Amino acid sequence: MIPASRRGPATLGPEARRVDIHDTGTYAGALEGVGAVVNAVGPYRYDPTPLVRLCVEHGVHYVDLAEGPHFLEQVRLASAEAEAAGVAVVSGCSTVPGLIEVLARPFFDVPGAHEVAAWLSMGSANAVSAALLEGLLVPLGCTAPDGVRYFGGVETRSIGGRRLRFGRHPAALSEPPLPVSLHVGFDRAPLVYALRAVTPALGRLSEGAVARLARIAAPIASLARPFGTGRGVLRVEALDVAGGALAGVEVEAHSEGLDVPAWPAVWAVRRLLGLGKGPARAGVLSLADLVPRGEALAELRSAGFEVREG
Repeated sequence: MIPASRRGPATLGPEARRVDIHDTGTYAGALEGVGAVVNAVGPYRYDPTPLVRLCVEHGVHYVDLAEGPHFLEQVRLASAEAEAAGVAVVSGCSTVPGLIEVLARPFFDVPGAHEVAAWLSMGSANAVSAALLEGLLVPLGCTAPDGVRYFGGVETRSIGGRRLRFGRHPAALSEPPLPVSLHVGFDRAPLVYALRAVTPALGRLSEGAVARLARIAAPIASLARPFGTGRGVLRVEALDVAGGALAGVEVEAHSEGLDVPAWPAVWAVRRLLGLGKGPARAGVLSLADLVPRGEALAELRSAGFEVREG
């Protein structure tokens, strides 16, 4: 692995390469001798087109951890030549949407399934970065494709033996065969209700204004850590037309929250470099195209996460 940042060797060691995501002139040299690039530069509010296109031109697989629908769509549009070049472009290799789609894909074929729902609860005792807070806040108050306003209400769900509160959030899956909804919350109900309370105001702000607000609020949000837990859980389930659960899978962490955002990207790169380049795994792919659910669950179990199926 070759680390890269805008400061390069000065901060990451002599093998590091200097890359500034906002300076396209630094891209080409950093791609020499590289089989795959993992773009972990968040928050993902910039234009990924130059980097994606250059990866395709150089025959380098591209992977990122983005979760915003707009960024994911920009990556897809920039990848028109990827399949012909034998290059894989895999965007969204994080908990959302990558891991959710991996867990959800088998549920699309469950008899009687009408939709798939995902419930992500985060432990409030874990560190909160400005980038994480920005990703959480930016969609609040916006309208989903089905007309529902994100975090316009609070839902209660019993998961892992606990009653948890959630608000609707973008799932960011690309054209799933069934409707997929994502609900995000915390282990402490007051935090969820606080987000619900500020949602109307956030919905009237621009993305840039919300991003600046997130940077200001990150130190304040850390004050809640002593009152929370480190437990995090992700439940994905197939629902019938009446909202009843037909099948489900849960992944729970009892400490440090559901700290898996970078792992799906590692799984993707490992699979891509193992397969090599070629038309069988080229073009715009999702994490679920590369990693089956059983393999992902085995990885999570080996890392100490509790996995419940049924």
